[in-house]
Amino acid sequence: MAENVQNIESMGRIVNSPREQVSDSPERANLDRMQKQLQSSLAAQIGRHTVSVTPTKEGIVVSLKEAGFFDSGSSALRPEAIPTLNEIVKVIGPSQLRVRIEGHTDDVPIHTAQYDSNWELSTARATEIIKLLITKYSITPNRLSASGYGEYFPVASNRTAEGRSQNRRVDLVILNSAVAFLPPSPSVISTAKAN
Repeated sequence: MAENVQNIESMGRIVNSPREQVSDSPERANLDRMQKQLQSSLAAQIGRHTVSVTPTKEGIVVSLKEAGFFDSGSSALRPEAIPTLNEIVKVIGPSQLRVRIEGHTDDVPIHTAQYDSNWELSTARATEIIKLLITKYSITPNRLSASGYGEYFPVASNRTAEGRSQNRRVDLVILNSAVAFLPPSPSVISTAKAN
């Protein structure tokens, strides 16, 4: 597992964590306005803890928790999740900012007829969101990227049910214009430290 984490880190992934310092980029004021719009539009979901909206140095992370969007072990988006995506797209659609969709899981191994690993499940969930953004909402594909990170970038400890629940998520990372889709240097919370 440690070798896999090192391999991921060498790929140049920046983890989106509320612990990262928010950038003072020139467009931060626009991102702050967008964050407030998202928080207002998603207030009910935020109150139910199925969505969170967090500023990061890359932009804004809208985190969709598994409990509100996917059944366990499935990449099919629940129909009741569509109104939440509608609200997100109303805010981010006109901006033309790029969006990186990231699938994450907890560290409980999965092996089903459809998915042999958490890698596959996390990637499938990110891809499912991408497909909807393109087909249902007409977001141009060149604004989007998808990644699956399995259990390797937790935001909470996997030692508790609550922590594992927080780790099962899909993050929509609304990127400021200075950030590339695949940033060159990692800022990773080690799995050993996070667990």
